[in-house]
Amino acid sequence: MNKKIIYVILMALFATFSFMFTTQKVKADIDGVTVTPLIGDSDISDRFQIIGKPNSTRTLKISLSNFGIRKIRLRIVPTNATTSMDGKIVYTDNVKSGQYGLKYAFADMTKAQTISLMAGKTKDVSFKVKLPSGKIDNLILGGFNIYALESSVSGNANVPVWITDSNKPVGGIVTLHNLALDVMNKKPHIIVNLQNKELGMMKNVIVHMTVKRKSWLDRFNLGDKTMIADLTYPKVAPNSRIPVDFDQNTTPIKAGTYVVKGAARSGKATWTFHKTYTITQDQANNINKRCKGLIYNKTTTYILIVCVLVSLIFLIFWAIWYSGRS
Repeated sequence: MNKKIIYVILMALFATFSFMFTTQKVKADIDGVTVTPLIGDSDISDRFQIIGKPNSTRTLKISLSNFGIRKIRLRIVPTNATTSMDGKIVYTDNVKSGQYGLKYAFADMTKAQTISLMAGKTKDVSFKVKLPSGKIDNLILGGFNIYALESSVSGNANVPVWITDSNKPVGGIVTLHNLALDVMNKKPHIIVNLQNKELGMMKNVIVHMTVKRKSWLDRFNLGDKTMIADLTYPKVAPNSRIPVDFDQNTTPIKAGTYVVKGAARSGKATWTFHKTYTITQDQANNINKRCKGLIYNKTTTYILIVCVLVSLIFLIFWAIWYSGRS
């Protein structure tokens, strides 16, 4: 029998027995890799849940299997949950204590690890988690972000770790954090960052937001249009930003004063926002030069040219009239 066929059969059997005798796997978007949190006796099988006292230590184990045909190096990084633009809980950002009101960062409780995993092999990795010395008020939503170090292998897997002093559900509070600029797919974006500054997960957060650049052209109804966002975030992580994206497409970022207004609602709670931000010319230039296909609006230039021409015509007629009187 061909060696390649034998290898495929063995790998299929390996995958079958692994599925039968392990706990529920975490969805992994790394080609050929499965990730399984070894929970033990618990009804919860897709995450670790720690209810512990301050200064206590827990050991968490994750099983990783390589079903590919090549050796792979995996990086396992502890971090805190953040909220994506489409309202999902993600663990891809490097979160530090102090961000968005976060008192304790999961990255400070345990260390990142790098492992090498041969083709067709499984390895269990242990992490000692040292809980903070202070009281944990409600919920710390940490997790492990797992990704391959090889550039040819994309994707990542996440293993959530919920740390609490009780099982009581808690809510959050939404406030306005800042206005930021970014480049995505070589297009400029204005992002209004709200934040959940509390240690409580939120669900179904509805956001209505407007952004308007102030201009003297507003008097003639020729200024920039008001940008409007109506979004729903199914889930919002504790102590995380809530990004409200305004995709500019082919419109370049303009320097000036921007007025941000809006409201967020979750259940019966409602929060309103109204603040003014300034985008400098240097900030605008830094974003625009990294973008492609921008179309610049020349309305202001045309109006100035018309004003200059009208002024020149007026001066010419005035000079003719004045010379005729003398």
